[in-house]
Amino acid sequence: MSEKNTILIVDDKEVNRECLIKLLEDDYNILEACDGEEAIEILDKNRDIISAVVLDIIMPKLDGYGVLNEMSYRKMLPKIPVIVTSVDGDEASELKSLSFGASDFLGKPYNPIIVKKRLQNIIHLKETASLVNYLQMDTLTGVYSKETFSKKTKEILKHSKDKKYAIVYSDIENFQLLKDLFGEKTGDNLLVFMAKVLKHYVNDNELCGRIENEHFVLLKEYDKKSLHNDLDIIVKTVNDFPVNMNLRLRFGIYLIDTAKMSMHAMINRAILAVDTIKGRYGRYIAYYDKEIWEKQVHEQEILNCMEDAIKEEQFKVYFQPKYDLNSEKVAGAEALVRWVHPEKGFMNPGEFIPLFETNGFITELDKFVWDKTCSYIQGWKEKGYPIVPVSVNVSRTDIYNPDFIDIIMGIINKHGLKPENIHLEITETAYTENPHQIIEEVKKLKLLGFVIEMDDFGSGYSSLNMLNELPIDILKLDMGFVQGDLSMNSNNILSFIISLAKWMDYAVVAEGIETEEQIQMLRNMDCNFVQGYYYAKPMPPEEFERHLVEHSILNNDMEGLEMNFSDTEFRKSPGIMLIVDDLVLNRKILSSSFSRYFKTVEKENGAEALEYIKEHADEIDVIMLDLVMPVMDGFTLMKQLKLENKYSHIPIIVTSQGNDKSVEKSFALGATDFVEKPYNPRIIMHRVQNVVMAYKNARAEAKENEKNDSVS
Repeated sequence: MSEKNTILIVDDKEVNRECLIKLLEDDYNILEACDGEEAIEILDKNRDIISAVVLDIIMPKLDGYGVLNEMSYRKMLPKIPVIVTSVDGDEASELKSLSFGASDFLGKPYNPIIVKKRLQNIIHLKETASLVNYLQMDTLTGVYSKETFSKKTKEILKHSKDKKYAIVYSDIENFQLLKDLFGEKTGDNLLVFMAKVLKHYVNDNELCGRIENEHFVLLKEYDKKSLHNDLDIIVKTVNDFPVNMNLRLRFGIYLIDTAKMSMHAMINRAILAVDTIKGRYGRYIAYYDKEIWEKQVHEQEILNCMEDAIKEEQFKVYFQPKYDLNSEKVAGAEALVRWVHPEKGFMNPGEFIPLFETNGFITELDKFVWDKTCSYIQGWKEKGYPIVPVSVNVSRTDIYNPDFIDIIMGIINKHGLKPENIHLEITETAYTENPHQIIEEVKKLKLLGFVIEMDDFGSGYSSLNMLNELPIDILKLDMGFVQGDLSMNSNNILSFIISLAKWMDYAVVAEGIETEEQIQMLRNMDCNFVQGYYYAKPMPPEEFERHLVEHSILNNDMEGLEMNFSDTEFRKSPGIMLIVDDLVLNRKILSSSFSRYFKTVEKENGAEALEYIKEHADEIDVIMLDLVMPVMDGFTLMKQLKLENKYSHIPIIVTSQGNDKSVEKSFALGATDFVEKPYNPRIIMHRVQNVVMAYKNARAEAKENEKNDSVS
């Protein structure tokens, strides 16, 4: 048996209520109120379960008309049908009740059959109307659903062949930001408000619907001047919504030239139009035209041949060098993909990368690039060339793939490499879309030994929050920071970002460098690394290989320095250089530079270094120590070593960003020398030579003195 509906009986006379209760209690759950005020209280509390109200007109405190009036202003109550009761034959009361929103009328004394039938009809009508409304209307905003909009548009076009119509698609460009800043409720309120504004500008034989999220669509009779005027007013009105933020509305317009086209295709063309003006200040209207159609055809051609392009290796990996800003030597590279089509020639990555990100093919392309990059690095290793870390892109789709780590590690192992040979570039937008998941994945990658670069830093709005949460190693500054106008404001922003990164012990790569002026500015701001056309464009592997051999910070260019060192003074030592730095790149630069003179041992924090020193103190010739590290920093390590005299014979060269306080504190704790980052190869070579030789001479002199003392 189905669950009973609930009705509310409102009458100041108990006998009337009892009569109706006795008549209806077998079929309904019944609530009762003795006056209008009590009725409103009950309705407010039980609006979700009351299916109908039987309401007397003449009552004290608040009469039936007053109840109807109150119900019209309260949430959800206007949807509850009301049957008014009064003396039979009172036509004036019946008409007045209907004008106040009543659904039907019952005369007194009650006819049991009529009472039951009218209640049954009115509840059934309400339920049927609710179902139809639910299926046809968007539940939040009250405009047509996508399906109903499409159906009704087709009907209008079918019967109005002599009229010109347009599909107008609306987009609130920064809607997600609004929800993040002010909450979901504010976002919903804005959509309800916008729906009301749009409906105000919809006439007879025109429609308004909601497609999804913040996207609405209109069917409008087309008159360019009138339509543009309406859209202009809509933009201004929506921006009056009470929130402290400028709302960027955009409209895409498709002029319907045939009713035979599917509604999906029509709406999609309006969407394509609006996409052409996203991010463009001052433009909020765009029409679908032949140029967009040709672009659409071109994109489809790209998608049709993408799989064959992978199989036939039409995609090529190019390398753009990254330079140490101090030495201007190659300290790394970025792997970039190029498509050399057999008929179209070189294709701009901007043509195909966004398409592949949308349809998911980017995962296949990324795997191809990773494998090719690792293959080239493997070849350079086998030839004995200097190996610098190469950055590869990791898309949002890759990060969300549960097999991603297995895939990338499989490629690394296949080519006999280590994770530190590959830097993983992750875009800032990936973090803003799903922070929790990307944080967890990056933590796993770092445990495996990968270096994480944040690409396009500064392009999103969550940058500072991201720095606090995401365990990254290197920031790649968005080229927007360093291109174009080098005004005082842009300099201040850039300087702040670099200083913040240094304070958090991140290395900084500035990309898109094109002028000497930019280089000087970045040097003054103590930026670590640069990348851009000023130094080199992306180049094919063979050309990069030659460039790497000639210009690498890790190559045998140090042979020129050896001419200044006599073998008797600084020949290869059997001792150990202990390199303590949490950044892999910094460790590798030092290790590669000094591996011909020492056995180099790397540790990524002070705690690991201290344990190693305790076991190998007599073998260590020098410690290269960073100051800012997790677990145990450089200052703390020096304090620990200073507590025991048995470590005093080991010289400590501090390698960090210099300031007066850190230099002074380092020497107070026993540092032998201080070398600022980024490293200058010639300077650091001389510093290490001087320190090591001085300590060796001091130890030799001490032993000689001990020998003489024992003889005398």
